Amino acid sequence: MSRVVKLENKSNERNIVSSRIVKKNNMIKIAAKLFSQKSFHDVTMDEIAEKVGVAKGTIYLYFSSKDNLYLEILEHTFDSIESLLEKEVNTDFLAPDKLKKVLAIVINFYRENIDVLKILSRDETHLIQEHHDLTEKWRRRRIELYEKIIEKGIKEGSFKTGNTELAALILYGAVGAVMVFYDLNKSPEAIAEELYSEIASGLFH
Repeated sequence: MSRVVKLENKSNERNIVSSRIVKKNNMIKIAAKLFSQKSFHDVTMDEIAEKVGVAKGTIYLYFSSKDNLYLEILEHTFDSIESLLEKEVNTDFLAPDKLKKVLAIVINFYRENIDVLKILSRDETHLIQEHHDLTEKWRRRRIELYEKIIEKGIKEGSFKTGNTELAALILYGAVGAVMVFYDLNKSPEAIAEELYSEIASGLFH
């Protein structure tokens, strides 16, 4: 087989893989909207297939079941935001600036993925054990990420707290409440600044 043919075959393979990823992500996006509008049990694979514009059998080529699809919606979301946050945590900024940036990223991400936020705020992940395990794993990772920033702040002399885990838990809970109940007409940066000011005055000084 000639080098040109091999390169063409590899290019075709990459295009096929890319096309499948695009299709799968589109299914996840449409399914997330449906799950945000109705309960897990009220959404059917037939309905998802109709909204996507494919036969139900095509959905099963990408997801083994409705449970699996629901789980992948959450996993796709968590992987996406954690990737963004990890990059920010590894920067050289001082802890206060780093924490504000992280808060803004979280707020902006869920604003852009409001359907998943609605799913999470309804707390339906208890329906299946795997859902609970997944959300618990990412909850723990987020808390550890906040702890890492807080510990950096303590070393710098920016923060003062005797219990970094408790401070991280309070921060985690506050962010969740703000995302659900606060005025999201403000910019992510403005909300992050307000949230940081309120929390820092009580936790870190």
